[in-house]
Amino acid sequence: MRYFFIELKRHLASKFTIIIFLSMTIFLLLHIPFHMWKAQKYIENTRIKIYTIADSAESYKEMTQTKEDRTFYQEEFEDYYFLYQVYNSKQYEQNVSVKTNTEYDILKRELLRAEQGKDLLSPKTVKEIKQEMKWYEALEAKKYIPYATPYDNQTFNFLYLIMNDTISVIILLLLALSIIPMIVCSDFEVHTYKYVYTSKASRATIMLTKFGISVILPLAMLLLSVGITSLVTGAVFGLGISDYPYLLSNGMLITADSYLFESIKLFAAVLFFFASILFALSYICKKQVDAITYFSLFIAITYVFLTYRITLSFFRYIPIFYLNVENILTNALGISIHEAIIYCISFGMIVVLMVVLYYRKKDLLVE
Repeated sequence: MRYFFIELKRHLASKFTIIIFLSMTIFLLLHIPFHMWKAQKYIENTRIKIYTIADSAESYKEMTQTKEDRTFYQEEFEDYYFLYQVYNSKQYEQNVSVKTNTEYDILKRELLRAEQGKDLLSPKTVKEIKQEMKWYEALEAKKYIPYATPYDNQTFNFLYLIMNDTISVIILLLLALSIIPMIVCSDFEVHTYKYVYTSKASRATIMLTKFGISVILPLAMLLLSVGITSLVTGAVFGLGISDYPYLLSNGMLITADSYLFESIKLFAAVLFFFASILFALSYICKKQVDAITYFSLFIAITYVFLTYRITLSFFRYIPIFYLNVENILTNALGISIHEAIIYCISFGMIVVLMVVLYYRKKDLLVE
């Protein structure tokens, strides 16, 4: 235990640790203006899309023969043109409630028409319309007004956006875990490993202590940087709504607090697994640059699979693919979140024990 605190104190005092922590915090804070930019683009793109639909409705109204169709397209034109005016207004945020009611009316009308087998102006299926209506009804049941855009920076929504952004999660984990090669490789790079691994403490104790720090330190930095960013977003934009409903890809509704709670548990477990992999690579390479390079390549290959949503049946047993939380929450990989956490911890412990057992008898002094 004494060696643990000595090592922890040494790495906490390192400039490299401070640089990593500041990089993580700055990276998270940069998402605030990025989300503001995306919110503006969302309004602009939605306005163009709505205007196109309104224009199409007016054209179709003139071409249809039946009274029922003319009535449908007339109502579509009126509602979509009203939405266009709302999105084009400088008081857009003040009109979100009215906008929401109009959007729900459009969905009800389009659902009725879609169930009759008739064409719609928007490329939506009956299933998609019902899922959207389910979300609007959940908001109405709780008397909530939706966020002005999906990219609002209120704390709960901000954290949801971060955890739902795979590339941001990967970068955060890479930054947090980049301290592990320093913890392991520094002894080899400055040639002090001969003294460290021949001290009174057993080699297994030293290695397990280093792994413990390799998990605790990145996790602590990650939680602290997220906490600081949450304080900033809360102070500037407000906390938002803790039980705000979000619609997942399978039509399932989940509240913000539930999503964040499940995500934090899962990411902590994934971090444990990644820490074990980088810990093993650090002992194999014995150089910080090499360990980080191979680990980054490992993550890059993973990102390709996640980006293009390539899923195979055996992926359920590979913790790397748990980075997309929605895959777990929607049961796309066929496992529950608790099973995913067990896999991460079990596989991580196996990797660490294999490394410890291998180097427990290996003569480091002749290397």
